[in-house]
Parts: sequence; structure tokens; C-alpha cells
Amino acid sequence: MYDSIRIRGFMPTALEYAALAAIGASTPPQYVLDYEYRDAGDWRALDAMFAQAGRPLVRYVAEQAGQVVAYAYYFEIAWAPPPGRYWCVIRVLPAYQRRGIGDMLYARLLEDLTQRGAAAMQLELDDTLAALGPALERRGFRELLHSWAFALDPRTCNLGAFATAYDRLSGLEITTLAAELARGADWLPPLHDLYLCVAGDVPIPIHPHPAPPPEWLARQAIGLPESLPEAFVIVRDGACYVGMSFLHADAEHSGRLLQRITAVHPAYRGRGIALALKLKTIEYGQRHGCHEIRTAVESNNPGMLAINCKLGFGQREGLALLEKLF
Repeated sequence: MYDSIRIRGFMPTALEYAALAAIGASTPPQYVLDYEYRDAGDWRALDAMFAQAGRPLVRYVAEQAGQVVAYAYYFEIAWAPPPGRYWCVIRVLPAYQRRGIGDMLYARLLEDLTQRGAAAMQLELDDTLAALGPALERRGFRELLHSWAFALDPRTCNLGAFATAYDRLSGLEITTLAAELARGADWLPPLHDLYLCVAGDVPIPIHPHPAPPPEWLARQAIGLPESLPEAFVIVRDGACYVGMSFLHADAEHSGRLLQRITAVHPAYRGRGIALALKLKTIEYGQRHGCHEIRTAVESNNPGMLAINCKLGFGQREGLALLEKLF
């Protein structure tokens, strides 16, 4: 079987981007890993971000009888020290699994990273694939943290039980990006400053670089089909933004909202801002008749885990972040 598989470098053609998208789409949405996509345009956008930053993203594909049936790629983790750690992803079409293709791709990545003098490689293991854990452990991987999915039907949340939650925001104003746009505020610089301040606290950020340009954040906030400026909640201290939490619409499921980031400036933590932000996003979901808000929280964030529990979010399967030291 190995003889019929060819491992080669990815070619950035329309046909090969479509092949990546087909492999991504073969995975149920709830099991897709970070930096994996179901649309060819999203794959192109990911590659463009790395090209613009001048950092290498190296991708291989496995080909059988002219068909791309799997991919693997890696890039250096730039959002948190120390240097020399690489994020790795391997994915095989379901019909071609258990044929050793993943092992072949893993061996190629391992060879590359050894030659690069890598300090470590990291990958994610979905809880539904926990049976692979022992094999990865034998290869030297250990769990760094766990990220769990959480879901809430906002219609079931009694917001009245949290009526006093906003009392702790004395001197601060809670608003939305839609309201900031309406009053003509110069919103992007302070919002970008806040994002850069908190990005390092997110173990698996939605952007692979520590300092994405303001244009990227603007696109997330108002430039995507799923962007919801009225559900982008901001806490202000004068002209300074000190907290934010924003929702995206789920393009594949009407009535479902995806909570992307809830973050508070380090100097303002411990004042109930995170709870107030979450309450406002739930309030938005109630007003618009949404039946579900989905989010994810890591095991090293006990404060947000406690808030989710208090608000009634139900914990679901997640994934483990694993690391192998060289």
C-alpha cells in the first residue's frame, strides 16, 4: 500500500486548494482542528497571511492515483515564547485512513523539523480520536492543556439573576461596535491595541501571529459575511477599550452564534468585566431568537470556565493540545 502513495510538496493551484477544501469538508464541523478549513478561499487566505509576514508555512500532500487524499503542514508558533516550536496538522480523507498515510506524513514533518533544529512540535487531538493517544504518547507527546467546547441555549438563561453584575463596572461604559460606528468613533486603533495586549493570553489564537495588522481585526469585526457589529461588545474607559467579546453568525446553521474571543485588559481584570461581556452577548442572542451560542475554553483558564458554568453553558467534547520535545 505504501508503494502506491506519493508524498510531495503542495502546489498552490486552484485544483490543489480545492483538494484541501474537500479534505477539510470530509470532517464533521465540530471535529475540525484549528487552522483547518472547508473552503478553498479560506486556505488561500491562511497562506497569504504567512506570505505577507515572511514566515514559512510548509505543506505536503499525499497523492494516490493522481488524487490528493491527505495533507500535512507546519509553521512556527509566533504568538507565544519560546521560539523554535512548530504547529503541525495532519489530516487524511476518511476513506484512506488506517493505511499508514498519516504515519508517512508524520515522518516527513519529523524529518523536516529535525533538520530545522526545532525545539518542539505541537498538534491537536480531538477527543473523538482519543484512541490515538497511546500511540502519540509512545512517540513522545504529552498533553499541555485541554480545550473544551461549550454550548448554551440563550433562551434558557435567566438574565434577571445577574441584574447586579453591571454594578461593578462603575466608571466604565459598556457598548457595542455598532454604537461606536454610529457615533463616528475612531474605533480601530484602540480595539487593535486591546487585541495586541491580550492575544498572548490565548493559547490557540484565531490568528497565527502575535501582532496581526489592524486590517485583519477590522475584517473580523465588520468585513466578513458572518460579522455582527451589534454583537461585538466593548467596555470603554473613556477613549480606551479595556474589554471585548464578539460573536459571529454561523453560516451553516441559522440561529447559532459562535463566540470568538472574550478578553479583558490585564489592568482591569477582577472587576467583573468578563461576566458583563458574556451577559451582553447572551442578551443579544435572546433578542434575536437564537437557539445556541458556542464557545471554547481551555483548561488553563479557570476564571472563564467558572463564568461559563455560572451562566449555564454545557460542556461538550473538546481536544487536547499535545507537545513533543526534540
